[in-house]
Amino acid sequence: MWRKHFSDYATILDFIHALTYVDAAGMAGRTLKEGWGACREWAQWVWGGQVEGVIAALKLRQQELNKPTKETPKTAPSAIVNTSLGYLQNQRLRMRYPAYRKQGLPFTSTYVKSTVKQINRRMNGTEKFWSHGVEGMLTLVADHLSDTPTLARFWRNRPPRLTGSRCHKSTVA
Repeated sequence: MWRKHFSDYATILDFIHALTYVDAAGMAGRTLKEGWGACREWAQWVWGGQVEGVIAALKLRQQELNKPTKETPKTAPSAIVNTSLGYLQNQRLRMRYPAYRKQGLPFTSTYVKSTVKQINRRMNGTEKFWSHGVEGMLTLVADHLSDTPTLARFWRNRPPRLTGSRCHKSTVA
């Protein structure tokens, strides 16, 4: 799908996802102190575009722990390091973070996830029930959170007869 429709777009691995695998491999079978040191170093390497250095370090770590077998539990240090190594090897071309920063490209999806959370809080709060019309509300909330002038343009161009208040006729004759 990417090749067919989006081949001119940069495919970027979310930096937080990369760190998750680096952290898991760094801590696997180590004390907190030595694991944290490896995690910090490897995270800095990934940030600096030195993914191959992390991969080489993981290969050495894999040799220390031995390659996992089919019977090895997924939570065993050798299995965790093997999984992380495979993941980083498969994703290395999508981890050019210095180049992405230079181009001003996003390298994490946290902004989108944060916006989705804001919308969910507004739409799914207590005492809120939607039988119809939720799409319109979602559009308004998204426009409100957006950096574009869509919502201001909506209110500026809204027909005056659609004020939201009802006209009542007097019952006194």
